[in-house]
Amino acid sequence: MGAIDFLFGLFSLLLGLAMAEVLGGFAKVLKLHARARAGHEREVRVGWLVPLLAVFILLAQLSCWTIMFRVRDQLPFNYVALVVMTLVVGGHYLLASLVWPEELDEWADFDAYYDQHNRFILTGLLILTVIGAVIGAHYAPPAGTAPELSDDPLTVTVALTGVYGALALNIALIFVRRRRLNAALLTTLIVLELAGSVAMAVVLG
Repeated sequence: MGAIDFLFGLFSLLLGLAMAEVLGGFAKVLKLHARARAGHEREVRVGWLVPLLAVFILLAQLSCWTIMFRVRDQLPFNYVALVVMTLVVGGHYLLASLVWPEELDEWADFDAYYDQHNRFILTGLLILTVIGAVIGAHYAPPAGTAPELSDDPLTVTVALTGVYGALALNIALIFVRRRRLNAALLTTLIVLELAGSVAMAVVLG
């Protein structure tokens, strides 16, 4: 096992902790509802916005890990690479820790919490996505060592639509204020992210 493998393992662990932050939020919500039904806690309105944002963040984390795995053999082992990867993976952990309220019962309405944090989270995620795309393009495996693109134009179109469509919706969500429109855009964003990821997997063989 080389030095870069240890580095990849370290950042995979940190990214796994970021995913645990998001998934742990869902578990806390279920426990909070159970206590409320039993009469031990006041009922909290969770709504759809925070859970949808959590799902999108989780998918973005998976995309980040996929990019890291794909370029791991091309990444140099030096201080600059260490700092950049720390910023990217550490950024994902920071955003994941902000998706859910620290104390769920302190917020009577999670939509209000979403209104306070969504722009910072989505802006940060957009920056991390762009950095990840640059890293993926710069350290892409050499020609002949990676799977060739699919010859099916429909599959390639779906993949590119998912990638660029998700990027455009991420930008739009930073400026949209209406809650219902936010929910609709987040749902569309998740669908595009899933469709683009599946199609990209087919494209890359």
